[in-house]
Amino acid sequence: MSYPTIHAIVSGLLFAIALFITFLIFPKGDSSLSTRKIARLGVLLSVALILGLLESFLPPIFLPGMRLGLANISILLVLYLYGIRDGFFVAILKAILVGLLRGSLFSMGGYMALAGTFLSFLIMAILHFAFKQMSIIGISLTGSLFHVLGQIGVAYLFLGTPILGYLPWLLFIAFFTGIGIGLITKIILMRTRFVAYLKKG
Repeated sequence: MSYPTIHAIVSGLLFAIALFITFLIFPKGDSSLSTRKIARLGVLLSVALILGLLESFLPPIFLPGMRLGLANISILLVLYLYGIRDGFFVAILKAILVGLLRGSLFSMGGYMALAGTFLSFLIMAILHFAFKQMSIIGISLTGSLFHVLGQIGVAYLFLGTPILGYLPWLLFIAFFTGIGIGLITKIILMRTRFVAYLKKG
């Protein structure tokens, strides 16, 4: 399969998924976004964007492309404080904006980031909705593992089976980074005054 063909398939697939989820989670006539809420979501998106850009210029962890995933702290905060809909858009906008600012959105790296974000947030949202008692650390860990799976899935389309040799090592590192991000987010959520400020309408 040619390189342009793979680009077209991946772009179309990601666009279709985004369109489907948009119609699914945004009911007609929804007016739940107050000005203050939009401002707070904008701040959390900005934090995620800054952390994502910062990480993109730091050396990878042990393996090419492996990052700590610090931006997921903001995404998890939005998921827990505002819900699935707002969390999805912060996550996707972060991935798109980082790709645009780095000039890598329409490249293999950009597709990997978007696919990892899609899959990671999807599994975290499902777990958060279906298993209310599951800890944020467990949700972060699972999201981290699925982020790697999403990235490897796209890389496989471009590079073939050799990329699969990285998978066990990437999952091993993601296990620990996922726990760390979840722990940091849990500590932040324990700051009741900060949480009350973010949730204030």
